[in-house]
Amino acid sequence: MAEESMKLRCGVYGEGSVFSLEIERNADVEVLQEKIAGILSTEQHTVPPKLLTLYMAGKKEGERTKWLSGGKNVDDLLQGDVDHTYQKMFSWWKLNKKELFGPSFTPADEEVIHVLVDKFDVKRQRVEHSTSDKFDVKRQRVEHSTSLAELWEHSELQLAVLPAPHQLAELLQKPLPFRLTLRDSVVANRVFSPNGPLITCPDLTLWMDHFLVLSVFRRPEATASNTYWQCYYNALLLIPISLWHEKGFLVREHRYLADETGTTSLRKRPDYILQYKGLLLMRGEEMSSLEPIAKARAELTIKMYRWNVMLYGDLPYMLGYATSGSDLQVVAIERSDGPCRATVILDFNIFEDKAGALKVFYNLAFLLHKMAKLTKRSYACDLVPFVPDENEKRKIVLLDGFIERTIQRTQSGGEMDVERLKSVYETLQGLDESSP
Repeated sequence: MAEESMKLRCGVYGEGSVFSLEIERNADVEVLQEKIAGILSTEQHTVPPKLLTLYMAGKKEGERTKWLSGGKNVDDLLQGDVDHTYQKMFSWWKLNKKELFGPSFTPADEEVIHVLVDKFDVKRQRVEHSTSDKFDVKRQRVEHSTSLAELWEHSELQLAVLPAPHQLAELLQKPLPFRLTLRDSVVANRVFSPNGPLITCPDLTLWMDHFLVLSVFRRPEATASNTYWQCYYNALLLIPISLWHEKGFLVREHRYLADETGTTSLRKRPDYILQYKGLLLMRGEEMSSLEPIAKARAELTIKMYRWNVMLYGDLPYMLGYATSGSDLQVVAIERSDGPCRATVILDFNIFEDKAGALKVFYNLAFLLHKMAKLTKRSYACDLVPFVPDENEKRKIVLLDGFIERTIQRTQSGGEMDVERLKSVYETLQGLDESSP
């Protein structure tokens, strides 16, 4: 095995399975989640990587790590509840981070577990739905189980042009044109059309109930960091992401790490962006409840500078969201020749209006899909927004999803490099303007 990779043994809570995989030492935990999700997925059911929580199956004892081992002890642990005393592996961490495997990790010869995989939320939701006396929910018999792909027949937007920004609030708050049985019947009555057909869609029910469970049993402290708050917005984003993947509409998500200020403001990087074939459809700024939401909303456009046709195409607007803890604003950032401005479409609290949150993120799937399909672009661009450093003078970092290219301004050739990069952008912009 090459020195750049390592072999890890993983154990899955609930089902008790154990398997091994190889992965690069410097990979993100997010990549490990994707590999594990691929192993656990079947032809009938895809396991979204976001739904997996990973834990280090080892505990530090001085300079060494004691890994989980012991045959029956492992079986008992995997069949029981999640042991939260183990170190959680955050998706944005590197595997060779010192809190995880470190740069010099060597797998032990004996059979030990390195990673614990938590599918507990999925399992618990299915148990809750199969046990009718668990919650006071009136259930009716239905004959057909609807897939996420089939939901597009109910909800796909039939539009020749995109709605105006002032029409977006009504579209995003539109009740879903069918009915599902959720764990909270009061919320369900506000999410679904009362005259819609009663259907069963296990996946959508699961994702919606996942958010409802989090909002009831896992309320954060007032001083919780924006990193902690991400789990609630990840749960909501899982709804459109799952719908897109079932449609074959393969979007790309990017989350950026916080800098030393606890935000991404110094690096000028949006906290979250969503792209389809290089077209940037939505960007987000997430802050803790200690920060005013106006600050998060302002960063949406401060980091954006001006409208870039290479990234935003000929869209009349792109969507954005800003958060301050549980406060959420959805905005439209309209195309402009000057500085961009964010216009608030919706403003609410995701805990106080859970039904509103579920409707918005369900309907987002179909609005963003239509935005991507109605734009006129003859080619795709795999770049994400270029990022100047703190003083905006010394370097330009250009990200394409795989590598980071850096051009330093120096006395020997730096100016020439920057001019060459400008020429490339001007040429590409000319191609975009001349395309049909």
